[in-house]
Amino acid sequence: MTDGTGTPVTRRFLLVRHAQAEVNVLADDDLMEGYDTDADLTPLGREQARALAGHLAGDHASWPGPAGPGGYRLRTSPLRRAVRTAETLAAALGLTAVSDARLAEVRAPRRFPRPLAVREWDALLEQRLRHPEREFAGVESWAAQRARAREFLRECLAGPPAAGFVLVSHAETIQALLMELLDLGDGMLRSARFKVSNTGVFIVDRTLDGTEEPCSSLVVANSKSHLARTA
Repeated sequence: MTDGTGTPVTRRFLLVRHAQAEVNVLADDDLMEGYDTDADLTPLGREQARALAGHLAGDHASWPGPAGPGGYRLRTSPLRRAVRTAETLAAALGLTAVSDARLAEVRAPRRFPRPLAVREWDALLEQRLRHPEREFAGVESWAAQRARAREFLRECLAGPPAAGFVLVSHAETIQALLMELLDLGDGMLRSARFKVSNTGVFIVDRTLDGTEEPCSSLVVANSKSHLARTA
C-alpha cells in the first residue's frame, strides 16, 4: 500500500493492556467461580490509566497525531476494565473509544463447572499456548483467539486511511496481536512469551509499499515509564 505517489505507508499500532483491575490482585489460592468480564479497575488502576493518558498526550514521539480523517483511532475490548481504561485515554487524546468484541480477552465460561484456584487458571492458560488447537474446560483455544486478532488487524489495514490505532486489550489478546503484526509463528510459544503488564505499552510500526511483504518494527515493548508517577 502506498499513498498514491509510490511512497510506502506506515501505520502505527499502540497496544495497551488495561490498567490494574480487581481480578489482577487475586492471590494464587483465591477461587474463581467463572470468568469475570465485569471486574472494574482498582484505585491504583485508575491512577495508572490517568498516568498513561497524561504521558501519551504529551509524548509526541509515540503519539504523533490527532483524531479525524487520516488520524488515529481508538479501539477497545468491551470488557469493563478495558473500557474504563480506554475512556480515560479517549478524554486525554481527543479520540472516541469504539468497542470491538475481537479485542476481548480469552473467551471462557461465565461460570466454571467447579471453582478454579487462580493458580489453576494460570496453568490452563499455559496449556492453551502449548497446545494451540485445543480447548480446555470450555475456554477458547489459542488458535481461535489468534484468528480473531488476525481478522481485526486485517480489517484495520484494509480500511480507510489512518495514521494508526490505539488498541486497549488484555494480556493474552495483546500477545496474539503482537504475533500477528510481527509475523511470528506459534512455535515461538514453546520457548518465549511477551511480558504484558497493566498499562504496559507496545508500539509496532507496520509498513506496506504495495510490492513487497509488509515489514513490521517493534518500536517499544511493554513500556511502563508512566507508572513512575503511581509508585
